Amino acid sequence: MKKLLHVLLAMGLILGIGLTQEGKASAEGSKQVFRIGVDVIPGLLDPALTVNDTDSSVIKGLFEGLVRLNEYGQAVPGIAKSWKISNGGKTYTFALRTAAKWSNQQPVKAADFEYAWKRALSPQSFNSKAFKMYMIAGAESYHNGKQKDASKVGIKALNDYTLQVTLAAPNYTFLQMLAENIYLPVNAAAVKANASWAGSTESYVTNGPFMLAAWDANKIILVKNSGYYAAKEIQFSEVQFLKPAAWEPSNTSTFLAGNLDWVGSGENTAIDYYDSITAADNGIETYTYPYASLYYYQFNVNEPPFNNVKIRRALAIAVDREGLPYGTPAYGDIPPTIYGVKQNFRSEIADSRYFKEDIKSAQKLLQEGLKEEGLNSLPEFNIIVNAEQNHDLIASLIVSGWKEKLGIKANVEVQSWSELLDNRYSQNYTVARAGWRADYNDPAAFLEYFTSWSTDNDSGWSNKLYDSYILQARQKQEPAERMRLYAKAEKLLIDEMVILPLYYYVAGVLKSPDVNNVYLDFDGSIAFTRGYLK
Repeated sequence: MKKLLHVLLAMGLILGIGLTQEGKASAEGSKQVFRIGVDVIPGLLDPALTVNDTDSSVIKGLFEGLVRLNEYGQAVPGIAKSWKISNGGKTYTFALRTAAKWSNQQPVKAADFEYAWKRALSPQSFNSKAFKMYMIAGAESYHNGKQKDASKVGIKALNDYTLQVTLAAPNYTFLQMLAENIYLPVNAAAVKANASWAGSTESYVTNGPFMLAAWDANKIILVKNSGYYAAKEIQFSEVQFLKPAAWEPSNTSTFLAGNLDWVGSGENTAIDYYDSITAADNGIETYTYPYASLYYYQFNVNEPPFNNVKIRRALAIAVDREGLPYGTPAYGDIPPTIYGVKQNFRSEIADSRYFKEDIKSAQKLLQEGLKEEGLNSLPEFNIIVNAEQNHDLIASLIVSGWKEKLGIKANVEVQSWSELLDNRYSQNYTVARAGWRADYNDPAAFLEYFTSWSTDNDSGWSNKLYDSYILQARQKQEPAERMRLYAKAEKLLIDEMVILPLYYYVAGVLKSPDVNNVYLDFDGSIAFTRGYLK
């Protein structure tokens, strides 16, 4: 009851509740129309420049890369029917399917991939996601403008259907990364002919399971691509992304009226207070969808007395995560939706939970840490959070818990998003709200963040042993060896309590009972390409 009350009070934050619609999805005869409610319609559909879940969901229906991820998060053949790894793990040679075609009936060629990747890396592209390609030999120096010759980048079409990629060093997360949107191909001829190709249906060329049929401020409509090499696997004849009509207050009300089949993704709240009451009154079942994102606080480990690990740990183990009304309690860095060897990483490692709430131990550690720092009590400090999505409410719950259990005084300081980022970057904070979502389905997507070379690492913490674990893991071809090293790195990170993990995100989703094989992908986008209605 306590958690339900908190959920109902906390509108605007991802609620982690889904609903099953009592009604029929839009399957008329053999025509299968899947209707998705969204808050925003993308203004640009360039696969190299996606910025949110809706963009990504649409793009994943329109394009396919060398690989795609199955429902278990594994990289499986996509446009590449096979590949070989050589040169000590540095060279990947991909054989493309000769049956793969663009929506304009041109064959998908290796040169399209080479062009698309080098286009994303071009200094003129100002692409903020280009760092995801830096593992490729010469990619970083080309993107930074130090190397002017694009032919020096390790991406080469050997012939129409063979693409060779050379990495700067062995990195066995590369195949997982290839499912990222920035690695999708574009039709080189179409893009060269029209710089605005990604802004209208007339000039838009795709190679995925669906084609772009209609696009305006209120909707995007995709239709099945009968020329897709695996068209027999695609059962939806049409997929619609729809904003609420002017007379509908929300996507949720549209869903409850029977006019949508799915609402919710990693960035969209599926229900609000009144709709949750309506749903409960009508006996609608509720459930959650997790995805690969962590909500946490980070300490400025260079600022006394928070340079003392005992003080950091005391604060961490005094938090009642089960009492937080959001997500799934987090006792590590890597979410349970991240893939390991055969299952998820979280379930396969020995230390799936690195600590537990323990008030007596927290009190003892705090006193030991204060004594080491020559203090009688912990000085008053601020937690900085951004204004959106009830972050101040979460911080208030945690601060009140610290006061009750540890007798310490902390304040919640609400800032704009840009202020928060600036203060974190300049190390102008004591404790700060943070969060991270995986760019690819591998533990490295979270662990690389805290390396000494990471431009995202604004905690002030660096550790040579931690760095060595990550570097070793990159070069291990055997998944079990990689996961063993990742587990060591995560344990070190949490033992040092650089971050205070709070919860793993879950997304609220409304789904028609007729919808099958549609799910939230690890990144919070909607995976619908192999879905169907019955």
